[in-house]
Amino acid sequence: MKKSVRRLCVAAVLAIGIAQAVSAADGPRAALLAQYQRILPELTRNSFGVPVFVRSTDDGDVLSADVFGVIERPPETVAEILGQPRAWCQFVPLTLNVKACTYTQYAPDVRLTLFMGRKYYEPPEKAYQVRYRFTSNRTRDGVFRVALYGGDGPLGTEDYRIEVEATAVGAGTLVHIRCSYRPSTRSRWATAAYLATLGRDKVGFSRVGVDADGKPLLVGGVRGIIERNVMRYYLALAAVLDTRTVPLDGRFEARIRRWFDLTERYPAQLHELDRTEYLQAKRREHRNQERLQAVQTAALGPGS
Repeated sequence: MKKSVRRLCVAAVLAIGIAQAVSAADGPRAALLAQYQRILPELTRNSFGVPVFVRSTDDGDVLSADVFGVIERPPETVAEILGQPRAWCQFVPLTLNVKACTYTQYAPDVRLTLFMGRKYYEPPEKAYQVRYRFTSNRTRDGVFRVALYGGDGPLGTEDYRIEVEATAVGAGTLVHIRCSYRPSTRSRWATAAYLATLGRDKVGFSRVGVDADGKPLLVGGVRGIIERNVMRYYLALAAVLDTRTVPLDGRFEARIRRWFDLTERYPAQLHELDRTEYLQAKRREHRNQERLQAVQTAALGPGS
């Protein structure tokens, strides 16, 4: 069966199941499935070859982006990864701008620190730290939720949030990731300078129209930036899930290779480094992260 036909068949089955679930209940799961039902036509006719949907907003105060997709893993497996702060520090640093991730865990207080920097290799000492409070819960109707709430970021940005919802759909898991933050005047000036130079040809994933030949026009600007970031997080989660059964001594190497391969499916949006440069940078950054986590754990004691 051709991939396009298979996608349509899968989409039809999902649509029937979602419609039944939405009509049979009311609550967080029904609300999430209703959103998915509305965007299902976009999933089946996007130009990316896989069923994902990305959207973004910029109201002048908050910049946000969402990605919806179905991961072919049972919800228990996805929730197991999402619910562990340690696992977040395994998949979030696969992305280009996260140089390291550390966590502390004194129940019920869990904190994650992301060391944010350039897309090239950078030691954590030169990165900017964004500290997040980590919370997770499961609703009665079967939605697993994780929220990371951060404070100040670089250039006066603030109110960083990463929010994830996951619930069963068909034989897989519907995952919704939302990233948002409040930009500042300084950050918008810096972004404008980037978009006028190095980022002038970069695009996001959502369609804003069609050209004279009927081809889709994709969003650019600051919305394109945050769409690329949220998609990188989604693909990082997928990479960790895809490699979770690899023997431990080869798992990190498998993760970084898998993430690079997944992002290369979207070269117009996500290609930044060649494979060798990316792999070498992430190996060095991973060693830095292990050092930071060991120092932090030793300082805080065995309960961290």
